[in-house]
Amino acid sequence: MTLLTGRKAGQGPIPPHKAFDVAIFHAMDVAEAEWRAFEAVAVLTPYQRFDWVKALIAAGLESEAGLAIAVIRRDGETVALLPLAIRQRFGLRVATMLGTTSSNGDWLMALPRFNPDAATLQVLLRRICQAAGGADLVTLYNQPASWQGMDNPVLALAKAPGASNTYVATIGPTPVPYIEHRLSTKRRNNITRGMRRLAESFGPLRTVRVNDLPTLEAAHQVFLEQRAARFVEMGVRNIFAEDGFVRLFRQLAPASFGQARPALCLHVLYAGEEIVATCWGAMAGNHYSQYINSTSSGPASQYSLMAILIGTVMDDLTQAGIVTMDMGLGDFAYKSEWAEREPVFHSVIALTRRGQLAAAASGLRDGLKRQIKQTPWLWTAAKRLRQLLFSLTRKS
Repeated sequence: MTLLTGRKAGQGPIPPHKAFDVAIFHAMDVAEAEWRAFEAVAVLTPYQRFDWVKALIAAGLESEAGLAIAVIRRDGETVALLPLAIRQRFGLRVATMLGTTSSNGDWLMALPRFNPDAATLQVLLRRICQAAGGADLVTLYNQPASWQGMDNPVLALAKAPGASNTYVATIGPTPVPYIEHRLSTKRRNNITRGMRRLAESFGPLRTVRVNDLPTLEAAHQVFLEQRAARFVEMGVRNIFAEDGFVRLFRQLAPASFGQARPALCLHVLYAGEEIVATCWGAMAGNHYSQYINSTSSGPASQYSLMAILIGTVMDDLTQAGIVTMDMGLGDFAYKSEWAEREPVFHSVIALTRRGQLAAAASGLRDGLKRQIKQTPWLWTAAKRLRQLLFSLTRKS
């Protein structure tokens, strides 16, 4: 552990950044006790939980190389925790949040009262990175503007809108069935009609949260098959069939069995004996985050499977005391029926002159990506091109 103190003895007022002490941990196991204790009181998303990040490393989706887990304290109390990895990329040293490429968004774990001004936060980031060997850039991606009632302090620095939006809702407390109390009469009737017809064709419906290994293994295989079929339609590779994600789901879900707030949980919708839809999610506190889902592409697909599954998952979540939920990144029409669209933001914070040039280039690239995704005709054209290239790759 590296300890940085910003305090100096003597007369006169203490500059804001010197009111904070920073400890740097270079290994997950060394940081575990403090990280877990801070989770109990901090504002965080499920993707900053120790169990989530540790599982990403165990699955090979993240590496412990270059770790700089920063614990920020004031008057001996931990007020923020920022788990970074500093690595070489295109000739630059870049500090990224652990798990950023496998999660639904970055967030600086902090107490609600942690609200440094922009200059103080910039100095703190510079001190953290210098202690870890230096960095040209700090990058945090797909950050919400606020979370659990706390404004995002990082957005006082550089920010730009992300390419996609996230979808967030307050769901509890709500009596069950959820759809009877939260959806319009028309939408509720459409779902109940689909449920009735699905049951008539395939057998009784039931949604279960998986808590045993045989069911997990069977449902995971169905998920992979359903997701593969959907990704072929979209023209993208099935990343969830790759070794890292297979290990993540097969290791973290069983480790979460029986927990009131699992780091990864799986809900499945049965019609008769067939699994027709799945939904994987993560929890932290009283929040649930939908991570990825799948539906059958067979005959059952005509019955609004995702709407049926989400409605019954909401029943399970609200009865378990979940108050808020998000449906993750990505602008899909079905999400707007359950949650409100909210923008997310990228922060590319330059610490050196080289970093400033790289941040400008990154801003241009990210701006173009957002322009394409948020312009319907451009996004339609991009998806068609993606599908064409994917089909050509599969044939070659």
